[in-house]
Parts: sequence; structure tokens; C-alpha cells
Amino acid sequence: MADSRPAKALVERWRSGDQVAAQEIYRRYARRLCAIAEQWIDAKLGRRVEADDIVQSVFQTFFRRTHEGEYQIDHSGALWKLLVQITLNKVRKQAERHHAAKRDVASEVCPDIERLNPEFFARDPSHEEVAAFLDELEFLTTGLVDPEPEIVRLCLEGYSAAEIATEVGCTRWTVRRVLARVGERLQRRMRENLSD
Repeated sequence: MADSRPAKALVERWRSGDQVAAQEIYRRYARRLCAIAEQWIDAKLGRRVEADDIVQSVFQTFFRRTHEGEYQIDHSGALWKLLVQITLNKVRKQAERHHAAKRDVASEVCPDIERLNPEFFARDPSHEEVAAFLDELEFLTTGLVDPEPEIVRLCLEGYSAAEIATEVGCTRWTVRRVLARVGERLQRRMRENLSD
């Protein structure tokens, strides 16, 4: 069975250019590392960072630094301990990055949310509001090519980047790139409207 192969042998095979060994290392540890990352990503940070992305970064670092000779693996326990340490370091660095003053995820939450009128959010939008929203949506999606409009639609329906990527058959990075571009377009539009 694949899991019975010693970690040291797998790492050595990968160093020799065996991509199957790299896939086996990933398959053996990725799910458990993802579970650990999820435990350490708080709700606010989770709006910006997904455990899957952390784990992808962990393996990129592991494979690069192992290839450069920085890591020596003697047994499976040592490999697991190393991967866990890299994972926790990645989560900590992401938390520090996103809690920095200008990027603070806490600032995304409206401080006066308790004072907002709940009836406003519970009611159905008026015809004028729907029409205005559709106009803005048309402006934001102008020039997008398939599957980009579908990515925006699924995002508006509340799907995560991972779910959208699966649905439209692309990577999470593509989803984030499209949404970032649309977000920048929306910010420019809002600045223009404020300056009018």
C-alpha cells in the first residue's frame, strides 16, 4: 500500500525527479494539514484566506526548500512535524499580514451595524433598486468573456471561490483574479459617482 512507503524514500524519489512521489506525499498529508489550518484560521481571516490555499503554499515551500537541500527527512514523523510547522507558520504570517493596519480584516465589519434598521434588509428591493443594480451589474461585466460573467454571478449568489472554481471548471486563482478585476472596476465606478 502507498502509505506504507517510508517518507524518506518518497522524498528521495521526488528529489530524483519522480513526480508520482510528489503526488503521493501531497495525497498522504494534504487533507490533514488542511484540517489543522482550518482550526487556526479564525472567522475574520477566513473571509480572505482558505485552508486549501495555505496548504498549497505549504507544499510549494516544502518542495522548493527540500530541493534546495534545506530539509533533511529521516522518517515519517519528522516529515509530518515539518509540514505542520510550515502550515502553522503560513497561517500566522497570513494573520499578521491581514491584521496589519491598512489590511485589517476587522475593518471590513461595519462598526455601526447594530444601529442599522433590520427592516431595511428584510424588505424586497423596489423596482428602481433592481433596475439600478442590473445597470451596475451590466457595466461591471461588460467586456468579460466566458466563464467570467458566470464567476461574477456565482459570487453574487454567495458561492466560495473553491465552489465557483469547481462549478465553472477553472482554478481558484482564476476566480480571484476575475473578482479582483471586477472589484477594481466597481471601486473606480464608485469614486467617479462620488466626484460627480
